[in-house]
Amino acid sequence: MIDYTPWNEKDYHQIFIHEAKELIEIFRNEIVELHHFGSTSVKDLPGNQTIDILPIVKTLSQVSLYKDKMEAIGYKEVEVKEMTDEQCRLFVAKKNQLTFYVTMIERTNFNAITRRLALRDYLREHKLERLAYAKFKMKQAVQYRNDFNTYNVTKNDYILKLEAKALRWYEAKRG
Repeated sequence: MIDYTPWNEKDYHQIFIHEAKELIEIFRNEIVELHHFGSTSVKDLPGNQTIDILPIVKTLSQVSLYKDKMEAIGYKEVEVKEMTDEQCRLFVAKKNQLTFYVTMIERTNFNAITRRLALRDYLREHKLERLAYAKFKMKQAVQYRNDFNTYNVTKNDYILKLEAKALRWYEAKRG
């Protein structure tokens, strides 16, 4: 059994691995890659008790076949309204004071995959950007501690600008 201790003491990567194993067991024939992204995937970046998981699947339409198995391990599928640039399936679970977001994207949707992984990798490699983002997140969390929606909107605006930098860096790196 995995130990879920208070978020600032957790090894988020180990929690991701534990959850990834369950997803692989369910989607054995569909998942082609599996990634940890979001704040908890970047060392020294404050997390908010949320683990973001990106399974890249062969065919998005096949995901429905596994919905019952996802529900059996605590996940519910939620409608994705905010993602206008991509097709995905989103499952959410709350387990032991943590929230898991599983965003399934079809392997042919390169833009949706790239923007998530580019941001993660950019923050992992650029300490000053990571520290600036951490400082921003902490300030917003205090300022909007009773207003999650405003916190999210403000954070998302920041992330979009950071993501644009990350994508330019990623493309330059790829040559």
